[in-house]
Amino acid sequence: MSDADDVREEHGHSAVPYFLVWIALLFFTALTYLTGKQHLGTWALPIALAIACTKSALVALIFMHLKDSSGTTRLVFGTSLVFVALLLFFTVADVGTRFRPSTPAGAPFGTERSQPEGLLEHELPE
Repeated sequence: MSDADDVREEHGHSAVPYFLVWIALLFFTALTYLTGKQHLGTWALPIALAIACTKSALVALIFMHLKDSSGTTRLVFGTSLVFVALLLFFTVADVGTRFRPSTPAGAPFGTERSQPEGLLEHELPE
């Protein structure tokens, strides 16, 4: 028996899941780059967050051995994910419901310039 087989029997892990996750992380990194170059409008933020959450879940489950840990550790991880999701939800909801002039340019929602009632386009103040 080789030394690699001894280590695998001792710890119960092989290198295959790590290699597959590495390939998946490379794929999602390329996907992040490609979607970042395109103008996806309102869908840009949800797509970017979905890719980032998938990558972080792969790292946590495989490289940090969360899939092999106890129920308490999984509960703490799940609770932290819920709080991060709430933080993101309320931040995006706040930006999406702001008064239009106070929303910064480039924000995901509410960036359309509205024309005041009764003014023609050439009469708009500078």
